[in-house]
Formats: sequence, C-alpha cells, structure tokens
Amino acid sequence: MTTSESSATTVSSAPESSDWVGRSFKRKEDHRLTTGKGQYLADIAAPGMAHLVFHRSTHAHALIKKVDTSKAAKMPGVLAVITGAELKDQILGFPQPVVVPALEAKYPTFWPLALDKVKFHGEPIAAVVAVDKYQAEDAALVIEVEYEPLPVVLDPEKALEAGAPRVHEIFDDNEMFALTFTGGQTQEEQDANDKDVEALIQEADVVVKQRFRVHRTGVTPMETRGALAQWDESDGLLAHVTTQRPHIDRLALADMLSIPPQMVQVIAPRDQGGEFGVKAPFYREPILVCHMARKLGRPVRWVETREEHLMCVSQERDQIHDIEVAAKSDGTITAVRDRAIGDAGDGCEGVYWGFLMPFLGAALLPNAYDLPKCDIKLRVAFTNKSALSPARSFGAFPARFALDRAIDLVARKLGMDPADVRRKNLITELPYTSATGVHYDSGDFLKTWDNLTKTIGLTAFRKEQAKALKEGRYIGIGFAVGAELSGVASEVLVPMENQPGYGAATVRVDPRGTVLVFEGDAPGGQGHETSLAQIAAQEFGIHPNDIVVKTGDTSITPFGSGTIGARAGSYTASAVSIACRRLKDKIAVIMAHDLKLEDATPEDFEFKNGEVIYKGGNIRKTFVEMTNRIIMMPLDLPEGVDAGLDETAFFEADKPMICFSCHGTIIEVDADTGQFEIKKYVTSEDAGTVINPLIVEGQVQGAVVQGISNTIFEEFVYDENGQQLTADFENYQIASAADVPRVMVTHAGVPCPHTPLGTRGLGEGLPGPVPAALGNAVSDALQPFGIEITDLPLRANKIWAMIQEAKKKTAA
Repeated sequence: MTTSESSATTVSSAPESSDWVGRSFKRKEDHRLTTGKGQYLADIAAPGMAHLVFHRSTHAHALIKKVDTSKAAKMPGVLAVITGAELKDQILGFPQPVVVPALEAKYPTFWPLALDKVKFHGEPIAAVVAVDKYQAEDAALVIEVEYEPLPVVLDPEKALEAGAPRVHEIFDDNEMFALTFTGGQTQEEQDANDKDVEALIQEADVVVKQRFRVHRTGVTPMETRGALAQWDESDGLLAHVTTQRPHIDRLALADMLSIPPQMVQVIAPRDQGGEFGVKAPFYREPILVCHMARKLGRPVRWVETREEHLMCVSQERDQIHDIEVAAKSDGTITAVRDRAIGDAGDGCEGVYWGFLMPFLGAALLPNAYDLPKCDIKLRVAFTNKSALSPARSFGAFPARFALDRAIDLVARKLGMDPADVRRKNLITELPYTSATGVHYDSGDFLKTWDNLTKTIGLTAFRKEQAKALKEGRYIGIGFAVGAELSGVASEVLVPMENQPGYGAATVRVDPRGTVLVFEGDAPGGQGHETSLAQIAAQEFGIHPNDIVVKTGDTSITPFGSGTIGARAGSYTASAVSIACRRLKDKIAVIMAHDLKLEDATPEDFEFKNGEVIYKGGNIRKTFVEMTNRIIMMPLDLPEGVDAGLDETAFFEADKPMICFSCHGTIIEVDADTGQFEIKKYVTSEDAGTVINPLIVEGQVQGAVVQGISNTIFEEFVYDENGQQLTADFENYQIASAADVPRVMVTHAGVPCPHTPLGTRGLGEGLPGPVPAALGNAVSDALQPFGIEITDLPLRANKIWAMIQEAKKKTAA
C-alpha cells in the first residue's frame, strides 16, 4: 500500500483519475487492521468498568427448582449477582413489537435469563458482575442450580409429532410456523394449485422424488459477540454492541428497558471481526449488560467466549426437504413439489426467532429456474437447541442444495448432461416473478451461465473424464446457481422483520474539500469504508483518501436497518450516489450564478480531477474553491439556495432486486478411501457494475470457503440428552487454508437499471450454491457406482461407506 493510498486525512491535490468505480483500489481499512491499530469491542474500555459473566445451563431441557447464588455473592470483587426470577420484575421481556416480524407464528415469552426452566444446553440462568473478569468467572462457577430433567426433543420431525415433549408449555404443540408459499392467498387457490402440480407430476415423462437433509452448521466470525454499556442520569444509555443493526438495537433497548429513545445511543465498533449474519439478531445478553450498567451506575462489559458462541448462536441451516421434480423428455421441468421442515431451536431470539431463515429459504427455493408451477410448503419446529441464527445464504443454503441436486438426478434419468438441463430451465426473460412471489428485477442469466461453462471447460472435461475412468480414476464436475437478494426491499422486509428496507446515507462536504459519509449500518469487514469512498470520489471527481466514512453510531448516522441482505452494494451505495449528485447540482447552480452563466444547467458541469468544469466554455474552478466559497462565504447565493453542503438521501427500489451467481467445480474421488480433492472451483458473477473488483473477489473467495467449510467440515453435534458436544474448535472443525482451493472469480454481469451506478449487492447469498456444486461433482464422479449425495455433511467416511455398499450390491 502506498503512502497516498493509506492516508485518509491529507487532501490529494492531484487525483490520478476520477474513474474510481470499477478500480481495484486497496482497502482503506487494512492499514490499521494489519498494523494492530484496529479497535474491536474488547479494545474499548471505560473508567471503573466492571465485567459480566453468565452461568449457563448444563441441561437441554429441565425445570429450575432452585438457584443458589449465596456463595457467588460473597466472592471477592463481586458487585452483583442476578437471576431470571429477579430480572423478571425489573425489565420487560420478549416479545416486543420492534423485533417481532409481521408474520403469524408462535412467539415465545422470555427474558435474558431463564425463569422456571431451561430449553437448551447453554441457556443463561444467572449472571455475575465483578470488578475483574476472572473474579466474575470464579463466582459464576460456584452458582448452584437444582434441576429436574425433562424429556428432550432434538429431531424436528419428532418434535412435530403428537405427544412430543413441548419446548414451550404455553403452546399446544411444537409447530412454531407453517406456510404454503405457492398458489395464492386463499385455501381454495392453494388447493387448486396443488391439484395442478399433482397432475403435472402424474403426466411427466420423468419424476425424481428424494429427501435431502442439511445439518446444523453456521458461521464462526473471528470476533465473538460483546457489549459495553455506560449509564448516565443526564445523558442516558451509551452501549457499544457488536451488532450489524445498531439502529434496531437502539429502539429495542429503549423498549425493553423502558428508557426514552432519545436517551439511548448505540455504537457498533468501527472494527468487527466478521459478522456473516450472526450479529444481526437482537440478542438477550446485551440487554442484561445494559440493565446492569444502569442498575449499578457504572460501566459493565461482557465479551463472549468461543464456547458460549458455539453453544448459543452461530447456528443455521438444519432443514429437511422432501422434493419432487417432474420433467419432460427434453429436460424441461414442469413442476416442483417440496415439503420442507426447519428446526428453529427454542426460537427465543429477537428479530429472527429461529424461523425466518427457513421461511426465506422456502421463498427462494425456485432459484433462477423458470418453474411456474410449484407446490412449496414449510413447517418449522421448536426443539431443545439454541435458536437458529442467521448466516450468510440466509435460509437458502439447504434449499439450494435440494433443488440443484434434484436437477442432476432428473438429468441422470433422462440420460442428459446436467449442465444442459440446468441451462434449459434458467429464466431467460426478466423481470420475472417466481412461483413463490419473489421478484427478479433484471440480469442475463444465460450470459452468466455460458461464461461459467466456457471458463471451466465443460466440453474438454467430459473427454478427460472418460479417459480418466478407463485409467481407474474418478473425476466429476458439478454446477449450481444462485439468484440472490441484492438488498431487501421494504415490501419484503416490513412483513418479514417489521422493519424498513431503504438505504440511507448522509454526505457532508468540508470547506477544505474533504468529504464525510455517514451510514447507519454497521459493517464487519466487507470494505464499506473503501467502496463508499470510491463512489463519493467518483461523483465529486476527487481522491478516495479525501473521503472518510463513518458507520454504526446511532447519534450521527441516518436510520438504517442494518448490514443485511447485501444492502451495501445496492441500497447504501445508491443512497451515497444520490446524496453526492444532489450536492453536485447545488455546487453547479452556485458556480453558474457566480459566473453569470444564465442558461447553464447542472448537466453542463462535470466534476473531474479535483475540478468543477463548465463544459460549455471550459471554465474551471477547483473543488476546494467551490466548497470553501459555499460554506465559508455564503454571500450572494442564488435565490432559493441556502448555504452549506450537507445532504441525506434515501434509496428504495420499487421492487426487490437480485444478483446472480453460477458455481462450477471439478473434483477427484479416491474410491479406496472416500477422500476427494477439489481440483478447480470457478464462479461466474452478475454483480452489475462492480465498484471495487478487489473487494468483490474477496467477498466471493470468502463465501466459497465458508460454503466449503459448512458442507464438508462443520457440524453442530448433540448427544441424546441435548448436550452440545461441539463447543470448541477442537470438536467443531472449520476449513483451513490447506483445505480449500484457489477460487477463480469471473464476471459476466450487466448493469442494474434500478440503481444510479448500475451496482448490485453481492455478498449475502454466495455460499448458497456451494453444497450442491460439490454434491453434484462427487455424484458425477461416482456414477460408475450409482452413488448420489443426498445429505450433508459431505465426508470421506460417508462416501467410502456408500462405495462399499455399492460394491456389495454389484457383487451380489
């Protein structure tokens, strides 16, 4: 990184070019992060700060008969010990409207600490606040809890059976949520659609019926969760929280703690060591930290341990799909029927409640395929696990696996190449509305697909595969696709989360020509500081180092619903661009007035290389001259034009927008061991106009690695009593650098017509195609054995066992 690129404070008098959008500009964040100058939650301290530690349940389902905190209260340095029974009378409990979706479901009542019983292994029962963190940990260990164990239900199908142990006694059964996604709004319309789908299945040339199961896995950001709260009688609550949604947290904290909202400020630390969705919910722990800070009148901090993180959050996927796909003899898919089951855990989680992930996964199941006739139904069950929490490829990861694997099975029955069947069924005309009502705004799916198959060399591979098989080698190729959310429109987010979807940004120009950009969402390493600076630099014709991006402080940023659903590249980027363009128009109007250019319009001016240029007469002023004149010398302004250069803009797409991604991989399986090696992994992306190719490539690389890790290595395991057996990295394995291939990232996109710069958000759904691509490749390699991968994780021991079983059948 050059000196000029690492500086964010010095005005660059001679920008090298104004074409910043589309350039691989080194990330502005990286200098502080790579030199140890980042500031994470654990780096933030306050005078007199105390430390909070939780005592968590050792049972997955049990009545709490007694909690004895007397020994803990007497330990050195202990300031307070609190239980759920005490807390219930001090603050409000869940659910609260701001964090409850506008969807009909069973929403449990709960508090930050368990009351009469625990519902999963690791649920917090009590908390200790002490002067020193180690004193708090020692005190938490001596809290004694008397339990009466209850029957445990861990399988979502069994949880839905009549007579299953109830996770929440206030409900008649364990069905948290159920919905039919296709056919219409009325029961009559849905019944008629179901009959149509059944008829198409009955008359199809080929039908595949298969169960696919995706295990419970998730994301493991380098930095766990945490909160630091301070209370002042005059100013109110200041909370630093590792969150993707500081503005939502602020409203929810105000409601839960009965504090006037104007007295609550939430700051997401500028640096967060990854989020990936898991820091988007409104969790119980920060509520208690804030409450205890107010109660004790001193700062209180909690930093989650890795064991807590793996036990209590970071868990997603966990779905079953019983899917049927009907097709004609030419490979045209005529109908899809899916009966999906999701495992919500105990469902006690603000905003997402454990069921919104399977909900969106079912809505997105048709993916990028033209499937006008579908019958898709979902049931979500309570179980004695922690609540399902968001992860990248929110809910869609299992659905992508099920449908794209089923398409390969259809191709196999028809004797066609799966790539041909896949291409034949891709959506060709956009805009398009899926059978589940999801709107796809624009793009060119075939162009993106053809780029992938050409890049990976499909035709040459098939020849190589035939040759390898003669040599006793088993190589395979697999594909999968993902039509993913590019931001989340209010039309989707309001019913889904009871929150708006618009993007917002404030742009403030300084008299010296530097620019401040404020956004209310809270990034976790995606490169917002760089990408948004490049957009403002492009608009104003100045250098990105003359722009500073501020994020995640509710007192200085416009309201934002959070860093979710790939909003930055679509919604937030668009808001920044719009705000800059409004300010450019103002600067142009004032410059035209000063120069007495009576017929000039803002379109007659361009901002380039640090100058504002009147194109009609090649008249120039520097950007700094104009900003100083408007802010510091607001005399003789045009009529109706005020001083200052501050602008807040909101961006909302009329309809939901998407991005599109195609994945292809080549693998080789060792038939003697079941081990397989990823020889090649290629993606083809439609991200519209790419703001920074370097950052986008990093997003894709990281997403594929996450998908590989989820598919092959990671798995949350519980014993028969619901004990979490994978609460450390010794037992919960994640992929290492040695386990993953180099990912070749290619682009074949078209600009989005609905955003000012043609950009699309990309990062959210990218892991989604990975499991099907890998499952398809392994199945393709092992076709001589007739093996098909139908459940995850995809492990060598499973593959070996399947090969042995196939050999036995052949021998018999």
